[in-house]
Amino acid sequence: MQVRFYATFRPIVGSKLAEVALGPDATVQELVDAVLARWPALREHLLDHDGGLSRRANVFIDGRSVRWLPAGLATVLSESHEVDIFPAVAGG
Repeated sequence: MQVRFYATFRPIVGSKLAEVALGPDATVQELVDAVLARWPALREHLLDHDGGLSRRANVFIDGRSVRWLPAGLATVLSESHEVDIFPAVAGG
């Protein structure tokens, strides 16, 4: 599955777009686990102290935040999904 990374996550990953190997019917949680296995330096950015998705990171599936998807991290992915992972943006 192709995953796009943005802002401060790009230097950690080494590119804007990365291929992440997943099995059939993989979930968003399995995607996050695969990303962290490949780029462990993202752990402090993607996960909170309890191991959940940090509020400092955003995972979007087809332009929608995983936080607002009915199944959340249990959402099943397909190759046609567009996945974007980026840090939260604040300020003004």
